[in-house]
Amino acid sequence: MRVAIDLTALLPEGSGVDNYLTRLVLSLGRVDPVNRYRIYVNYEDRKLFDGRLPRNFAVVPLSLRPRPLRLLFQQVALPATTLGWKADVVHSPSFIMPYYRGRQRHLLTVYDMTFFTLPECHTALRRSALYRRALLDSIRRAHLITVPSRSTREQILEFVPDLPEGRIRLVIPGIGEEFRVFDSAEVRRETRRLGLPESYILHVGTIEPRKNLPRLIEAYRRVVEESGTESHLVLAGRLGWNYDDVLSRMEAPGMRGRIHTPGYVPSADLPWYYAGARLFVYPSLQEGFGFPPLEAMACGVPTISSLSTSLTENLAGAAELVPPDDGQALAAAMIALLQDEARREMRRRQGLERAARFRWEETGRRTLDCYRSLSEEPASPESATSAVEAHR
Repeated sequence: MRVAIDLTALLPEGSGVDNYLTRLVLSLGRVDPVNRYRIYVNYEDRKLFDGRLPRNFAVVPLSLRPRPLRLLFQQVALPATTLGWKADVVHSPSFIMPYYRGRQRHLLTVYDMTFFTLPECHTALRRSALYRRALLDSIRRAHLITVPSRSTREQILEFVPDLPEGRIRLVIPGIGEEFRVFDSAEVRRETRRLGLPESYILHVGTIEPRKNLPRLIEAYRRVVEESGTESHLVLAGRLGWNYDDVLSRMEAPGMRGRIHTPGYVPSADLPWYYAGARLFVYPSLQEGFGFPPLEAMACGVPTISSLSTSLTENLAGAAELVPPDDGQALAAAMIALLQDEARREMRRRQGLERAARFRWEETGRRTLDCYRSLSEEPASPESATSAVEAHR
């Protein structure tokens, strides 16, 4: 079997989707030493997998990172080069697939549908009618679709009600082994090196509207006033868009100097950010999966998140969950975990147990099953549906 995977969506400062793309390829390299793969990347990422993949994988840099060039590659060069290579399966793992399908079977990965459910939280391009139409068209034309959560599957079926359910397969991501419990002395040394406060509450994610950070800052203000906590608030992540409200709230009376924005955190430092936190808080409005809470839990950090979409699926029973629109409940949950050591220990233990269930090898195996299903059946979507139903 010949599998082509389009990784030209990778950004220099990786988000959750970028993490998924990279880890997926590495996990496939561990579970499949037999089939042949071509990983198409931007020229800037040509060395990303050096020494990390087996010999049946080839990294092919055929595009450049500027968006117009990536679009040209995706819609013109990718169909042509995969046809010339005689690929059996073409995997488009970032929302949009080529308009021209050719004879290959196509797997599409969709992480969430917030372009439709929360358009106000996205950039003008991502909430545009053109982009949303392209996404819906890709969903309808793909032979098989993978999603990271049941909530994403339900949202797809809500917006594409004529899509057979058998065309959607659940493939749950993993949590990297670098996220683990560390020796406390080592944690103190590394957090000092990174210039982090002695005691802090942590959020990790791009600073943009969907992360619900104004409500987190308001809840933190309540925590300071009601509990007198000495813990600072660290908002780790790059500045995205529409973040003026977040920055202005940081300068409010009583908050100046207590809220820190270190910017994008390199992957080598991220485990230390988690490990040193007294508490991790992730009040996102909606997520297709939500890596940060599980990464924090894998580091043994008590976690608070939203009673919403995939976060409920992944975290219920292991983290404190509050409605994303209830700042008072969020503040109360933060105070409870900061002050109640028995509750902290319970959530720490439950979080470690839950995070241990998410493994990239299983993600790779499930994705490989999708490739096999597609390569063994005729190219029509209807036939791919039959293959999925038979496999299930």
